[in-house]
Formats: sequence, structure tokens, C-alpha cells
Amino acid sequence: MPLRLEPMQPARDKDAITRTLSLAFASPAEGVREWMSNAGDDNFRVLTDGTTPLATLLRIPMGQFFVGRRIPMLGIAGVAVAPEHRGAGHAKTMMRHAMVQAAAEGWPLAGLFASTHTLYRAVGFEHAGYRFQYSIPIVRIDVRDALGNIVPISDADMPRVHACYAAFAAKHNGSLDRGQYIWNRIRTHRDDVFHGFAVHSDARELEGYLFLAQKRRPDGRQDLTLSDIAFTTPVAGRRLWSLLADFSPMGEELTFFGGPTHPALELLQQQRHRVELRDTWLLRVLDVRRALEARAYPSALQAELHLDIHDDLIPANHGRFMLRVDQGTGSARQGGHGTLRLSARGLAALYSGFLSPHQAKQLGELDAPDDACDHAAGFFAASTPWMSDMF
Repeated sequence: MPLRLEPMQPARDKDAITRTLSLAFASPAEGVREWMSNAGDDNFRVLTDGTTPLATLLRIPMGQFFVGRRIPMLGIAGVAVAPEHRGAGHAKTMMRHAMVQAAAEGWPLAGLFASTHTLYRAVGFEHAGYRFQYSIPIVRIDVRDALGNIVPISDADMPRVHACYAAFAAKHNGSLDRGQYIWNRIRTHRDDVFHGFAVHSDARELEGYLFLAQKRRPDGRQDLTLSDIAFTTPVAGRRLWSLLADFSPMGEELTFFGGPTHPALELLQQQRHRVELRDTWLLRVLDVRRALEARAYPSALQAELHLDIHDDLIPANHGRFMLRVDQGTGSARQGGHGTLRLSARGLAALYSGFLSPHQAKQLGELDAPDDACDHAAGFFAASTPWMSDMF
């Protein structure tokens, strides 16, 4: 019987899927059940032969900011195959079904963090951005700024926190437009509870915030981890640093996440932090026309770009497309000269700004004359894509 990817039916599938996820991620079944409850049963998909759940994945509806504009993006997580069914290509089959279904639903993009990049590249995903970890001794925080009032964040404050984050994230290429699943992880993740603090201006506007968790060391001192930090004014950013510096009497190390750099780091007087690459996230263009039209472009650009895309999974994406840009907005249609020949993977890396056209050509993901690459670079110019979240 042909394999199908279906919404999970809890009465039929949930026990088997709990077991599969528990064995895939070495997590206790109780923790898996709690995670599934937080994610929502409706968001799980099951690969089945009609009688047996063979594999599963989680869909996370959200968005992603590129060049200041929010684009709908379907996150994929929790990809797992039952141990007794591994080695038969079920993960790839499941991902192919998942991408075709998401494209049919109208999603422009899909994104994920990969445990094995080979699998996801085989279905059209490509590296598209970074997630770095920063560490700094708390005693080395050299900002002491008392302007702005620090207040604990309550549930009633969360709409204003969301608005502050959206204003911050829209300025950073690749940042998520979070759904509730991601926001829940900002406040509680596994055994960590993150305490929120906001900066209010004299007019009681929320101009910045952070969420921190404390971990006690054997000697009684503590490390701090931030699940999130965002601000809309430099005054608020410095006040948040001052709040963190106030933990120095008992604090040792501060850890948080972002891109190759983070706006908060630029507010420090001295750069005494360490940076470590933790993850490279991947992107898949599911609907070429919608994705090209949803993205923002340089406002001064008025030009056409002719693409010839190879996509062996989603037929509607395969072939020639012409992108016309005017005053920062793009319109796309099938046809054109096909000057830039590229794979679905190459398009994903180009789209996010992870690779320039010349770099994609160097890696064999794009084929075009150098002058055509120069021309295309003007369309996809963007700051380095990154996100602080993990999903």
C-alpha cells in the first residue's frame, strides 16, 4: 500500500509517536507527551502505510523577516522514524510529502534546523542563516546606565513584549515572526524557567526586555542564560546591560544567542565576549512566485531578473520565471529568458542573503555569466541572515 502523510489521529497514533520521538531524541516519554501537548496535536503529521505509524514530524506555523518584511514560513521539527522502520528511506519520503503538501497549501517558505543536512538538502533545503552563541563573564559587563525603569514582566505585559520584539526583529534579516509555540519556549524550556524584565521609559512605553534563567554552580555562584533580549532604543539596551551587570556579585557567565554579531554587543564599551557557531539553519522555497513577491527589495531598484529554476519535487517551481522590481516591490510570473540557472537549493541561499550570486555560482548552485551575477546581486542584497531562536 502506498505510504501517506496524514494528520496525527491521537487515538490511533499518539502512543506510537510518543515512543518514536522518545527513542529518537533520548527523552523520557513523559517529557515527550508534555512537548507534544504544548505543540498541539493538530500540528503533527504521521507517515503511515495505512495501519502502522512509521515516522512523524511537527509543523510550526510562523513567519520570518527578510529585508524588513514578514513572510509566512512553515517550521519543521521533531522529524523522527521508529527504530524498527529505519533504513528504508522513510524520512526522505515523509519530507517529500510534507513539502508538496505545504506548497499546495500556499506556504512560500519552509525552514528547519537539521540534525543531518544530507536528508534535507536532498529535498531542496539549503543553508540560509546562522545561530551563534555569545558568552561573557558577567563581571566584564562594562555598562552602568540607570536611565529607564526595570519592571518584572507579567502575562498582561506580553502583547507589548510581542510588539517590541516585532519592531526589533524586523530590522534583522532572518529573524522569526514567532507563533505561540516559540513564545512558550522563551518563557519555559525543558527544566528552565526564564524570568522576564522590561525597560519602561518615563512615559511607560516598553522599550526593551529580556528573559533570563539562573543556574546554580556547585560553589553557590550562578550562570545566566538569556532566551531573548530585544530593545528599540539604545537607552533601553544599555539599561538591560546594567540590569545584567547587577548580577555580578554572585554571577559568573552570561550566555545568549544571535548572529555573527548582535546589536546588544555593540553597546558594550569593550568587546570581551566569546562567539561560537552553534547552528546553521536551512530554508526551502515552496512557492517561487509567492516567495519572490513577498520579499522586499531595494527601494531604488527598477529592473527585471530572469531565472531558470530546477526543482524536481514541486513542478510549479520548475522552469523560467521573470521577477520585475519597482520601488521595493516585486512581481513575478512564469516565462522570461532564464539567464540565471539555479537549483531550488541555490534559490533558497540566494533568497535569504546567505550567499551572493557569485558565491552560489562558485558552489555550483547557480550558472550564469559574471555580469548577470552582478545584476542579480542588486536584487538580493541583504545583511547576514541569523536568528536567536531554536526550533
